[in-house]
Amino acid sequence: MTHNKHLTCKNCPAARFEPDGTITCARQEVVKKEQTFEKCPQWEEKPTGHMLKDMRVLILGMDGYLGWALALRLSNLGCKVRGIDNFSRREAVKEINSDSVVPICSMESRVKTAKKLFGDNIIFTEGDITDYDFLKDVVTDFQPESIVHYGENPSAPYSMISPAHASHVQQNNVIGTLGLLWVMHEVCPNTSLIKLGTMGEYGAPISGRPIFEGTFPDDAQLHWDNREWSLGGEMTSRDPVSFYHVSKVQDTYNIFGACKYWGLRSYDVMQGVIYGIETEEMEKNDRLRTRFDVDEIFGTAINRFVGQAVIDMPLTLYGKGQQIRGFIHINDAMDCMVRLISTPPASGEYEVVNQLSGLHNLSDLAETVAKIGNEKFELNVKIQRMKNPRKELEEHPYEVVSKNLPNKLGFKPKISIEKGVQKMFGTLMRTECRQNLAKCRKKMIPFTQWDSKHRQAQNIETYQPGVKKNTSKYKPKLDK
Repeated sequence: MTHNKHLTCKNCPAARFEPDGTITCARQEVVKKEQTFEKCPQWEEKPTGHMLKDMRVLILGMDGYLGWALALRLSNLGCKVRGIDNFSRREAVKEINSDSVVPICSMESRVKTAKKLFGDNIIFTEGDITDYDFLKDVVTDFQPESIVHYGENPSAPYSMISPAHASHVQQNNVIGTLGLLWVMHEVCPNTSLIKLGTMGEYGAPISGRPIFEGTFPDDAQLHWDNREWSLGGEMTSRDPVSFYHVSKVQDTYNIFGACKYWGLRSYDVMQGVIYGIETEEMEKNDRLRTRFDVDEIFGTAINRFVGQAVIDMPLTLYGKGQQIRGFIHINDAMDCMVRLISTPPASGEYEVVNQLSGLHNLSDLAETVAKIGNEKFELNVKIQRMKNPRKELEEHPYEVVSKNLPNKLGFKPKISIEKGVQKMFGTLMRTECRQNLAKCRKKMIPFTQWDSKHRQAQNIETYQPGVKKNTSKYKPKLDK
């Protein structure tokens, strides 16, 4: 039984409901009556739910960490994939004198290798999504049934380097997304949009109130001055923690508006921190690897921790190290995305999913990485606390609601933190990766400061794993 078999033409991007009540279909000449996905001959059962046969999916930002991983997953499932990228991520990493620790091939080589393994399902077009005419031409030519928007600069530190960097991030992210919405309105209004947001949009509410999925639930109440109001359906409060996160919040409101104004359909994916190197598809050939960054600008916590451990560098915690964040392995994240692609919202619907598999205290994660490195790989991993370069709460309550993925979309994570970390160690211990990590060593120390007075963060203390207890009074809570 699949989670979306009961959905009908109302959710299908190929169906058109005419003013006279009849249904036309872009894939069939006649639709006599509304059908479920299970009964429709254009939908076929896959491991992650029913999916349109040869579904056309456009991926913006296909050369990136997640974009390439998704292209492989969809190609393996038989989808027709077209990708766009201007290689700005490669250029931005080069700009800061860093590089992907895991060697990555050219896009031409990647597509050629994928073709041999999964069939001729991927087409790539180089270009900039902020070029409206270019984007419109690609969408008009391909006529996608789903668009996945990974085409944004994904780094909070990058947006805090300088006025030019902050402007670039906002211009690329906000204007690129706004242009995409207009293209969809004019060219493919029935196409489903899956937009990558971030849990960082919400911040960490100091009150400890739950972080709901997009909007407050129907029974949420506001009490003030001896009066009360219902908050049900109102947008969940935002507290962005960098200029990058501000761009994501602006995206949220633009997408919400486009669904309301024009009847577009969209998922806004408030994603936790992604970690991991490999997906099922990448394991088939090293030439299919996606990029893997560990520097202070583009490297995320677990990825950076494992990279540091491999080269005998103390793991870098910021401030108290008691921050709580949501995490999900890259392989599980691809599972989530496929489920979203195959379960479009109805026309005019804007839906939010908080995409994560677990919540973790960063100091606990550092202990986990150190333990695996020491016990499984005979390393001598230490942990260090550094003066926090960011403006954030270093100890805080954190309760997240994530019910849509498990309950509506049937998602169950397959990769535990321990399993994912051990797999990463196995890859990064390779000679070539260790050599690349050594070259990036200085780049893993935080230098970019939120006060704009950039300097290398000071070391507060260095200690052996297992000697310090987590003394935070706050425990993460995930409501599924």
